[in-house]
Amino acid sequence: LLDTPGHRDFSEDTYRVLAATDAAVMVIDGSKGIEAQTLKLFEVCRQREVPILTFINKCDRPGRPPLELVDEIENMLQLLPTPMSWPV
Repeated sequence: LLDTPGHRDFSEDTYRVLAATDAAVMVIDGSKGIEAQTLKLFEVCRQREVPILTFINKCDRPGRPPLELVDEIENMLQLLPTPMSWPV
């Protein structure tokens, strides 16, 4: 298990770590949605054919509606999200 910081200042380190991974877990901040560095890391994983499990956390905080986040994942990442709990 390799934990990489999500902050963009560490993105180069994160790209190097991806060379050693078999799979990735992408955690999206439910109050912010998909951030620029998350999108870049996702594209690197996609190019390297790294399987990705995606989770939305911080859904208990004020922010964006959960279904709006699901739509954003589908549109921006070209994924077909499946909520694991209902209601979201």
